Amino acid sequence: MMKFFRFFKSKKFIFNLIAILIVWLIVIFGTKSYLNSYTRFGEKIEVPAFFKIHMDDLDEFISGKNITYEIVDSVYLDNWPKGTVCWQHPMPSDSTGESVKSGRVIQLSIVPTRPKMILVPKVDGKSKRMAQTQLESLGLRTKITYEVSTIGTGFVLNQTVNGKDFKEGISVPKGTVIDLVVARGGGGEETQLPNLIGLTISQAKERLLNLTLTLHHECLSCVNESDIDNAIIMSQSPKGGEETSVAAGTTVTVWAEKQ
Repeated sequence: MMKFFRFFKSKKFIFNLIAILIVWLIVIFGTKSYLNSYTRFGEKIEVPAFFKIHMDDLDEFISGKNITYEIVDSVYLDNWPKGTVCWQHPMPSDSTGESVKSGRVIQLSIVPTRPKMILVPKVDGKSKRMAQTQLESLGLRTKITYEVSTIGTGFVLNQTVNGKDFKEGISVPKGTVIDLVVARGGGGEETQLPNLIGLTISQAKERLLNLTLTLHHECLSCVNESDIDNAIIMSQSPKGGEETSVAAGTTVTVWAEKQ
């Protein structure tokens, strides 16, 4: 038993104990140093706002910021500058308060430089209201002209695209005008002309949907389609009212101002 306890006092035991402690300390501090280096502990890099930066300028934009980017998607937005960033992940630090490590890949979505292509549906034989609603819900615009027909009124006789007859399967850029020829019955017919002053252009279109009238609008202050739809009509020609009637197929011109 005494021999066993003398072993713990021997130089060999003390040497081995010190060696074990040294190796243990090296392992602990080495691992900590490696993890700090690998995880970049304590490093914080602000995430910049990429919104509306053109894709051709992204490399210059991230220069010196210790981050990289990846374009992962494209999103069609009508009122957003073409070719620019419209979404990012993570979001900018100035809005989230969060930061990232150096080398972090920021995922981006870009608005395409080319307009979205729309497959044009066939609307021949449909009512004017249904045809306009269907086409405009897809992002297409419509232009209405009227033609005398002895077999009915208010339905689409023909549709053309860019002056050419419609063909099944044709695709056009969003916002393209589709020309519709609508039947207005026999000659000499009249239709009520409402007063459109004070309405938005969008509301005026809705008011005229069931009437054999064509709306032509002027808005010098409008920049985009949203401005046009929400512009307030200040005057119209011919003037309308509860007891006012005009010949079917008449074009009503309105002048509007952006609000």
